[in-house]
Amino acid sequence: MGMDVYGVNPQTKTERPTEPKSDDYDSDEWSAHFDARRKWEEENPGTYFRNNVWYWRPLWDYVYSLCDDVITEDDHKSGHHNDCHLIDADKCAVIAERIAKELLNGGVTKYKEERQEYLDKLPLVECHCCKGTGKGAHYSAGKPTCHVCEGTGKQEDGSTHYPFNEDNVREFHSFVKHCGGFEIG
Repeated sequence: MGMDVYGVNPQTKTERPTEPKSDDYDSDEWSAHFDARRKWEEENPGTYFRNNVWYWRPLWDYVYSLCDDVITEDDHKSGHHNDCHLIDADKCAVIAERIAKELLNGGVTKYKEERQEYLDKLPLVECHCCKGTGKGAHYSAGKPTCHVCEGTGKQEDGSTHYPFNEDNVREFHSFVKHCGGFEIG
């Protein structure tokens, strides 16, 4: 699952490429259009930002931790879903300013390190597949041990599967700085 984040009133340098009239999406015409659109989005960073859910959720949690005085609990909660939630231009200005400051002062790196320390200390949890028995389950048919936990009955906490990195924060900052508000859809 991906989180598609669209700028509401982006600052653009060029016109968006026009879609072909053809319904043949496998055509060379559409292929060229998708290439042109990717290039246009790179040249106009406030138009579109995409993360898979694994990267988006820690990023959005980080934004909330920086801006919980302007990002409401509803904004935070809705920001984890594809429900077209709107973050207005005023909130974006605050987000962009605070992320810029954190990128400059090392706050993003510090947050990443502290988050990783927290994740590293999380205890193992009951295996979701074998329910802690360690025995083969539906995906391990014919095997004596569970394929997920390899017979231990334990696995890493699910939170450890959500990465956080500075490059993603930088890309989001560039988007937020130029988007004029955004919709998470």
